[in-house]
Amino acid sequence: MLKNFVKDLKPSSTLAINETSKQLEQQGKKIFKFGFGQSPFKVPEDVVEELKNNAYQNKYLPMQGLEKLRETVAKYSSKKKNYNYKANNVIIGPGSKELMFLLHIIFDGEIILPAPSWVSYAPQAILGRNKIQILQTERENNWFPSGEQIEKIISKDKDKYYLLFLNSPNNPSGQVCNKLEEISEIAKKYNLIILSDEIYSELTFSKNFKSISSYCPEKTIISTGLMKMIIQVILQNR
Repeated sequence: MLKNFVKDLKPSSTLAINETSKQLEQQGKKIFKFGFGQSPFKVPEDVVEELKNNAYQNKYLPMQGLEKLRETVAKYSSKKKNYNYKANNVIIGPGSKELMFLLHIIFDGEIILPAPSWVSYAPQAILGRNKIQILQTERENNWFPSGEQIEKIISKDKDKYYLLFLNSPNNPSGQVCNKLEEISEIAKKYNLIILSDEIYSELTFSKNFKSISSYCPEKTIISTGLMKMIIQVILQNR
């Protein structure tokens, strides 16, 4: 019933760790969880109240998301990244994972995945039927690819379109990319689009976090989420 390439996929490592943790907890063992990135904090009361106040609304939203929310995100992003984003530049979804998967579905080209990287990138690319180019990173480059490494892949077939997944701050290394400018030059030179996964940008220890969109906004798709922002606000107020 299932296609072979789907049956060959392995379970998500983070979800597998989470299930194993639950089993060990049920056995009475004390477990410190470092697998599933779920917030341990309660939902802030003002958020709960707003959800209560708007629970009566049952209309279908636009496919792109609530316009007022998209305008707010665009305004916030414009201020943070010093670029004039509009509401039409923003798509709201139930989670960044789903939106990334949809990107894999619609993208026609090859996926460049730096290693190590988040465990869902590769399986989603496989489900999207895209060819994956694994780019092994090194400690000397702070566990991020260099412009030279990316260009070496692209130069083999310059006519193709490429989608680079750049996760900074990175999961699992926790490092911040310091080669944004040189990577952006490669994006401008070739048919390279960058998915900048900035889900942890609000949790970085760096006060001057830089997004690659500052160097090549027209070539960058930014992915982020509300929950990590809420965690940051909670931590600041503790």
